[in-house]
Amino acid sequence: MRIALYGATGATARLFTTRALREGHVVTAVARRPEAITERHPGLTVVRGDVMDRETLSLDRDTDAVVFLAGPTKGGPHTIYADGVPNVIGAMNEAGVKRLIVVTNGLMNGPSDSPVQRLTKILVRGVFLKHSYRDNARLVRLIRDNPLDWTVVRPPRLLDTPARGAYRTAVDDCVRGGMTITRADLADAVLRVLPDPGTHRHTVDVAY
Repeated sequence: MRIALYGATGATARLFTTRALREGHVVTAVARRPEAITERHPGLTVVRGDVMDRETLSLDRDTDAVVFLAGPTKGGPHTIYADGVPNVIGAMNEAGVKRLIVVTNGLMNGPSDSPVQRLTKILVRGVFLKHSYRDNARLVRLIRDNPLDWTVVRPPRLLDTPARGAYRTAVDDCVRGGMTITRADLADAVLRVLPDPGTHRHTVDVAY
């Protein structure tokens, strides 16, 4: 699969790139600072682009899928999802690319939330990550009726520890009791979701 990856300098994106290349995919990594990507591989191309600037974005017509792993950063814009994803969708429409995966966060409530999960989410999004929560909610409203084959992957708190190799997923719901996942297992989950038509136009929560 030929994958265009946005937000390619992030920690999860680096892990995703390594895994995707190892599995034989071809990756075009798009980043504001392409010089920050030091990995070298015959299947990897690095290009400059900013998801917040539509004029810097373009896609090859032979691209099979787009993965959006850009996320909020300290001092950065608060609308990386609600404004950045539509810019990427514009580039996809021009190139005729249909498959899109956007990785956001697990701050939204779901029917299967445990009481602890529900209270934790209320606290975190009300005090610590209010901008990310609002941005995520705006994205869901914007993308819901888009005809692309989109999937929104929503992880909880990310850990920088080795992959466990086992995690749970939930379509259009939360993972009951799931409060964490490693970045490495999130990267693997995104790769598993990519070719799965059963996830088209759905959210997929992933956690332990």
